[in-house]
Amino acid sequence: MATDVITLITSDHRTVERLFERLKKQEGDPSATVAELHALLVAHSRAEEDRVYPLIDAHHSVEEHKEAEILLDALVRARPGTPEFRKTLDQLVESVTHHVKEEESKILPTLAKSVGEKQLKELGKAFKERRAEELKALGVPKQAAPAGSREGASKAELYEKAKKADIPGRSHMDKKELAEALRHST
Repeated sequence: MATDVITLITSDHRTVERLFERLKKQEGDPSATVAELHALLVAHSRAEEDRVYPLIDAHHSVEEHKEAEILLDALVRARPGTPEFRKTLDQLVESVTHHVKEEESKILPTLAKSVGEKQLKELGKAFKERRAEELKALGVPKQAAPAGSREGASKAELYEKAKKADIPGRSHMDKKELAEALRHST
């Protein structure tokens, strides 16, 4: 698995997009998905702001992070299934999608040109560590694994997620099978 900062950041972006799709399609437990989205976006933003953005001019991106966090907090407060939830979700998706496109087309290519491969890997390590610190501070257990993966979760945590996702046969699955079933349910 690649460990450079650009790969880690874009991997988080793809995970966020999958979470948005799950919410838009009303799949699984929306409250659990919103909680996962909230934790990932906040931790991702803080890691970028603290470890990546100081190397480049990213003031505009910091402003976009603030806007996304305001919308994210509103989404957490909104009741799933209501017009308010849908409107807030749509606004958040639009805001984050704009930010991701800008970041992936301008900011990350600029970063790649301005630092070498060795520094991209060092930044990746720093980004990953900072994101893990933030996830821990947010109360997300065992997030040493990459965002969106289920490798850092215990069997009990995976079982609870499988229960919420209504995965059949979950009580007879081992940890690896639960993780695989959850991966296919998203």
